[in-house]
Amino acid sequence: MLGFWLTLRVVPALRGKDAARAFDITGQLLAIVALTAFIGAVIEFNALGASSHLVQGALLVALASAVLFVRSQGRSAAPMLPLGLFRDVGFSGAVLFGVLVNFAYYGVIFVLSFYLQKVRGFSVMHAGLVFLPLTGTFIFSNIASGRMQARLGSRKPMIVGGLIGAAGYALLGIFGTAHDSTFLEMLPGLVLIPAGMGLAVPAMTTSILSAVDRSQAGTASAVLNTARQVGGALGVAIFGAMQDIELSLAISSSLLLLGAAVAWHCIKHPSSTKGASLCRT
Repeated sequence: MLGFWLTLRVVPALRGKDAARAFDITGQLLAIVALTAFIGAVIEFNALGASSHLVQGALLVALASAVLFVRSQGRSAAPMLPLGLFRDVGFSGAVLFGVLVNFAYYGVIFVLSFYLQKVRGFSVMHAGLVFLPLTGTFIFSNIASGRMQARLGSRKPMIVGGLIGAAGYALLGIFGTAHDSTFLEMLPGLVLIPAGMGLAVPAMTTSILSAVDRSQAGTASAVLNTARQVGGALGVAIFGAMQDIELSLAISSSLLLLGAAVAWHCIKHPSSTKGASLCRT
């Protein structure tokens, strides 16, 4: 309720063509069908196998819906997802960065909770306490991100955050998943993962909003949030199907390294556009 009240008091009302923009029901439905079918196929793949008619059918539905979605967005006068936004390499790079970060984080969170309880025999309360550093560190790294951005722009926090997060996943995989590993051996990884994400994610959001016109800020923000949620859902589905904590952490570390490389090549330096051409398709 407080959020609604503040929105009404602070956010200016839309006027003109923005206020009269149509609701893209076709795009909404096609996106829902495509994502639901694809994630469902990934979840059931481990149990049913590639030969399952259900898995194959879901993948075909996902592919067909995705193709129709892209076509509908290109033809719509008021698309849910303006494809022109992705012509900006900074925007595209930041969205991809968000997908990679959420894929790794939420996938690992899901698998780690099972690992702690099913493999290590932790109680629900004990497992929950182990997660405290993984969430509490965000408070401090988010504050540090704002200060770092003020001095260096958004590119360097994304790169540094990606590298720190990658190191956290690697350390947790190397030292924290042995059957006799202690909490202290897990702690460096549990701290570095959110430390890196906390630096990178606010900077990623800044990059998204600075890459588009102010009139498209709401749409750009929605695209980023949707892409991140899709990445998280895919991470949970794929890592959950694998049920291998060490492999999941190794993949996550690699994804964060890839994210740092994406930020390096695609996000513009405050005083330079060097590297942007490397992201153009």
